[in-house]
Amino acid sequence: MKRSTKIVGTLSLALVMTSAISPIYAEKGQEPLIIERSSSIPEHMTISTKDSWEDKINYINFEGVVKEIKTQEGYVSVSLTDGKEDKIVAVFNISDEAMIVDQATKKIIKSSELKEGKKLAGYYRKDMPMLMIYPPIINPELVIVKDEEEKDFIKHSNFDEELISADNSLKLNISEETVITNQYGEECKEEELYDEDLVVFYTITTRSIPAQTNPSKIIVLKEQSEENTGNTDDTETGEGNVIDEIAEMIKADSYKKEETVMIPLRKIAEHLGYQIEWNNENRSIILSKGNVSFTIAIGKEDYGYNKSLRKFEQAPEINNEKTYVPQSLLDIMK
Repeated sequence: MKRSTKIVGTLSLALVMTSAISPIYAEKGQEPLIIERSSSIPEHMTISTKDSWEDKINYINFEGVVKEIKTQEGYVSVSLTDGKEDKIVAVFNISDEAMIVDQATKKIIKSSELKEGKKLAGYYRKDMPMLMIYPPIINPELVIVKDEEEKDFIKHSNFDEELISADNSLKLNISEETVITNQYGEECKEEELYDEDLVVFYTITTRSIPAQTNPSKIIVLKEQSEENTGNTDDTETGEGNVIDEIAEMIKADSYKKEETVMIPLRKIAEHLGYQIEWNNENRSIILSKGNVSFTIAIGKEDYGYNKSLRKFEQAPEINNEKTYVPQSLLDIMK
């Protein structure tokens, strides 16, 4: 179905990209602005950094059509196309902990229910380190299986204490029927919505600026705390024991490469409480624990640490079917 966009005055691209089901009127004397999804704007396109309100948004979403699904240990690797060509544009590595929601039913589903040809939207933190490769590998915390019939709408934005979106296009009116959870499946209260990134499911809006709606479901995208992960800082409560145990591991299993001590990554990372994701196609590893994450690639000296890009003395390598990295990584991991 052909879709069009009529833009009045200097209203921003962000407003054009907002879905609505009725005309929204601008200032007095202007014509109504009909807001529909524009066929000229890719649905997987991220918001331009030129818009100041984007700085308030902590998560990014990427959309694509499922081409291939591979089950790996601890996660599912989903190759995506843009729906027009067969070329892969991104890969979602969906961990067992990630929430998957069906837009049509609003219910949580399992990764085994994902099917080829379905459109997915994945949400991930914009400060999450990623390998500089193509297609990009994305580790979404929330995945939505899009409704082909588009019976309702989804809005992702940061919402303020008045529950108005960062681009001032939508205001939320919470009712008793509104289901509110975070991306870990935990129930949330209305006060937990303020100044947070929200994924909002809704249908009807008012003819106003901002448009108002009574959402049927809201998912709060909030960075996982140590309490949620169930991890405690063992290096503080039992620092001596942990250091001694790791020292024994290194003594039993390590080697030198041009004066650099190479240590077994998985064994030590798991001992420190990190979650580990391995992508066989791109030979890359993501370590995550609370607010800390690393992105490491076999054979590459550059690695990602939270928002920064750092460099190893020696590139990580596989030896006897195990990944080894320079011992200097321990200084940050602890």
